[in-house]
Amino acid sequence: MAELEVVKHTKAVFKIMKDSKTDWKHKLKETFIEIGIIVFAITLSLWLHNWSEQNHVRQEEKEFLTGLKIDLEKDLEELKGDAKTYRFVHDGFGYFYSVAYGTPLQQDSLKKYRWILYNTTQFNSNNSRFEGLKASGKLGIIENKELLTSILELYQEDIPWLISLNADHNTYKSEKLEPAMFTHLILDKNQNGNWESAFREPKVQNLLWQFSNFKEVIGQYEKVIAKNNKILALIDKEDL
Repeated sequence: MAELEVVKHTKAVFKIMKDSKTDWKHKLKETFIEIGIIVFAITLSLWLHNWSEQNHVRQEEKEFLTGLKIDLEKDLEELKGDAKTYRFVHDGFGYFYSVAYGTPLQQDSLKKYRWILYNTTQFNSNNSRFEGLKASGKLGIIENKELLTSILELYQEDIPWLISLNADHNTYKSEKLEPAMFTHLILDKNQNGNWESAFREPKVQNLLWQFSNFKEVIGQYEKVIAKNNKILALIDKEDL
C-alpha cells in the first residue's frame, strides 16, 4: 500500500513540474507537499516492516525458550538421577578400596555394591533444539544476553565436559578394572567367589585407588544442574 502511495505522489510531482500554467512558487509549494507525503509513506512502510520483523523474531524467541524449558526440565531429571548413581558408585568404590587394603569383605556389602564395578552411566542431553537454532545462525534472537551466555556455556562447555568425564569413567571400568578383576576372579553360578583376594591383587589395588576421581564427575554434574536451574530461572523471568 505504501509503495503505491510513493508511486502515486512521485507521478504527481512530475505532473506539477510539467504544468506550464502554474507559477514556480506554487509548483515549489506543491512539490514540497508531495515530497513530504512520499517521505512519510516510505518512513511508515519501513516502520511497519521493522515492526513486523521484530514481532516475528520475538515469536521465534518465545517458541525456542518455551521448548528449551521443556528440554532443560527433562535433562534436570536425568542429571539428578545420574548424580545420585555416581555418589553411590563413589561410596561403593571407597568400600572396595578399603577391602583391597585389608578390611574384611562383608557379603551384604558385596551384594549391595557389586554391580557398580560394571555399570555405565552416560548423560544424554536433549540438545537438538539448541543445535538447530545454532545451525540456523539465529542465536541472536535471544535478547537477554545473560541468558544467551548461560545457554552457550551449558551446551558448548559444561555438557561436553560432563559427557567426556562419563566416557572416561566408563572406559576405566570396562577396559581396565573389569579385565583386571576377571584375571583373578573365579565365580560360581551364584556369583560367589574369591572376591576378597581378587581385590587385593596389586593391579586391582592400583585401579581401585582411582576411585577418588569419581568426585570430579560428581562435581561436574552439580555444576551442570546449577547451570540448568539458572537458565530455567532466567527463562521464567522472560515475558513468554
